Amino acid sequence: MIAHLTGRLLTTELDSVILDVRGVGYQVFVPVGSAGKLRPNEAGEVSLWIHTSVREDAIQLYGFASGDERRLFAKLISVSGIGPKIGLAVLSDLDPADVVMAVELDRVDTFTKVSGIGKKTAQRLILELKNALGDFSFERSVGEATVERSAIDDLRSALQNLGYPPAMVDDTVDHVAREATDDQPVEELLRMALKLLR
Repeated sequence: MIAHLTGRLLTTELDSVILDVRGVGYQVFVPVGSAGKLRPNEAGEVSLWIHTSVREDAIQLYGFASGDERRLFAKLISVSGIGPKIGLAVLSDLDPADVVMAVELDRVDTFTKVSGIGKKTAQRLILELKNALGDFSFERSVGEATVERSAIDDLRSALQNLGYPPAMVDDTVDHVAREATDDQPVEELLRMALKLLR
């Protein structure tokens, strides 16, 4: 099984690259947009962590910038109903940090925004991964998720009690979770949320 490749980029597409490794060209599928972020080293080569998918009719390679991202992909496709294409779609549409947060906070709607994932599949994904992502640590593209879950749950409950629609509550809580720090009391989080909702 191929687990890691280093070579020269021959071509880059939106969702794949062809990597020349000592004269052999490997087509590697990558999360959408990540091909353009690959930076060659001094030797003009790039490295990808590889997940090898073997089916009766094909062997396909899926590439990621880090070993943790590859491990997260493997966790995703271990869920019933989530194959490599949908797993890649999840990591194309969502930051790895957002995936972990959505599982921790039971955010079904985060996953249903991904093409190919319905409500039942999203619920199953969250259920099966609930206690499986504790050792992952990803930096967010914007901000950082540092707020404790208990504070987030209290904030969500407070907004719901104030009568805000569930979808609006979810979006607002997500935004606050990205911007807040772990030492902020729920009262401050609520003030932040209400400013966003004005």
